[in-house]
Amino acid sequence: MSGSAWKTNPYAEMVKGYESRDETTVTAQATVMQDLGFITEGLKVQAKVSAGTWSKYGMTRTYTPFFYDVESYDIVTDKYRLYRINNNGSTSLNPAVATRNTSSNYYVEARANWDRTFGLHSVGAMTVFMLQENLFSVDGGSLPKTLPERNVGNSGRLTYDYDDRYFAEFGYGYNGSEKFTGSKRFGFFPSIGAGWLISNEAFWASAKDYVDLLKLKFTWGQVGNDNISARDKRFQFLSKLAYVPNDAQRNYMFGQLMSNKYDGYTISGFANNNIGWEVSDKYNIGVELGLLQGGPLKLQVDVFQDNRRNIFMRRTDIPATTGFGDIEMWGNVGEMESKGIDASIDYQKFFTNDFWLTGRANFTYAVNKYIEFDEPDYEYDYLYRKGRSAGVQWGYVAERLFVDDAEVAQSPAQNWGVVQAGDIKYKDVNGDGRINQNDQVAMGFPTTPEIQYGFGLSGGFKKFDLSFFFQGNARVSFFIDPRGEYTEGGTTKHGIAPFINRRNALAMVTRGAWTETNPDVHAFWPRLSTEPIVNNTQLSSWWLRDGSFLRLKTVEAGYSFDNIKRLGVENIRVYFSAENLFVISPFKQWDPEMGGSGMGYPLNRRFNVGLQLSF
Repeated sequence: MSGSAWKTNPYAEMVKGYESRDETTVTAQATVMQDLGFITEGLKVQAKVSAGTWSKYGMTRTYTPFFYDVESYDIVTDKYRLYRINNNGSTSLNPAVATRNTSSNYYVEARANWDRTFGLHSVGAMTVFMLQENLFSVDGGSLPKTLPERNVGNSGRLTYDYDDRYFAEFGYGYNGSEKFTGSKRFGFFPSIGAGWLISNEAFWASAKDYVDLLKLKFTWGQVGNDNISARDKRFQFLSKLAYVPNDAQRNYMFGQLMSNKYDGYTISGFANNNIGWEVSDKYNIGVELGLLQGGPLKLQVDVFQDNRRNIFMRRTDIPATTGFGDIEMWGNVGEMESKGIDASIDYQKFFTNDFWLTGRANFTYAVNKYIEFDEPDYEYDYLYRKGRSAGVQWGYVAERLFVDDAEVAQSPAQNWGVVQAGDIKYKDVNGDGRINQNDQVAMGFPTTPEIQYGFGLSGGFKKFDLSFFFQGNARVSFFIDPRGEYTEGGTTKHGIAPFINRRNALAMVTRGAWTETNPDVHAFWPRLSTEPIVNNTQLSSWWLRDGSFLRLKTVEAGYSFDNIKRLGVENIRVYFSAENLFVISPFKQWDPEMGGSGMGYPLNRRFNVGLQLSF
């Protein structure tokens, strides 16, 4: 907003000030490799050191312009009468505001590899030692943000295969992080894998014409995650004190309120030495198939499961009798299970020198649910997050719009300001006679698609070629954002509500809104107003939409001239390509990939004509 909560003036944005900025990036890396075959065959070592720095220095000077709007217009004299809509403007630049942000990173690595073949046996070993440090300096940042991030670790791998038929692997990681303390600082994370290339067995020779490749594989491994919180909250093993000037809690004596207030300190966080690594146990069973002689059709299918434990989350089930008050308590208390299937099909065939086809299709289906989730003891079972997906959405069940004010008076209380005819009527799920958070239920699919897929084909005939690719999502939902323009987390967001702060109305809203002359209780938009109606902006099934779609992502056609060596050119190809040509979706209001707001900038539809030369 430019000095006004009502509208943005592009010209004012351009002339309200200026910024000068100097930005510098410097990187350096050195690598040394040595073959130690003179000690033992197949042994190699490598050392690597890298460093990088980034800095930005800036200076900004701005002022707040005066803004005016039209109060009236005289059609006879063709004159406008204006009025000022802000009183905080100025005509001169404010004092300069300087900014300084810097960061640097340092990385050291030592690696040793050994690979050797003994007849039908092939073995390999690798070990890596690593040190890493990241430094930051941010203007206005808290002290923890400026402290360095440090990681140290050793990882390794042992591999074995017999006659290119049987495969085995063992790996490990032993990693340390500055985010934890004591016995929690380091974590050991092993992994194993095995494979069987059945198509290389002697008994499979007769089946080669039908199944050229058949491989079974299994892996299990543990993965540790230390990036569990924001940088300024990463030292959970330290207590936190906050300075409070003129603390209102320090003006009591013998239970009596006194007039004097005193500065003091208060505890804003308790130390927890038990915070440690989040750990994932990952399982995968897969099969690879190459069909027909030469394997022109290849199929790969993987079934996976991920059991994630020690998830770092806020503790909410802590009784007031503990004396912790409103201080946030965190712990490694969550557990989640994720599972799914990942498949792909590839096809490549040259029928003749003039005709060829290649294609690919992929499909992923993945779901998850909380096995453990720290939450209060709810009175109603449907409120629990445990057993539900991490991306599940919660909202009120919208029955329809209120018919009239008499129905409002006779219905359970919806305590979000004034509720009138044409506003959304919510279901009293627990039957207690009022609508509140206890009436919210899980609804729709997660915000992250549970199904993602794509398919494409490329082909050529003589000098012509054509290719296309489709991309799709399914089992995904989102809420339309019925608010106006607002700020959330320091970011300005744009809902689609009309008239709020003098905004225009989308055609879909004005044509599909409830009005006294169109009292449709199932209209797209509830009662219109120039002021926000909090009752109608609650997350609910009224605004829930299916976000699945299928998009033609790319298409390209070309023609090649290849007999032009007399021009000194090996090949000339003329082509036409297009991106985002169309999308098929049950949601018609705007592009479903934009999510809940249609006020943002949609995906571009691009068209290109090009010329490729090969010499």
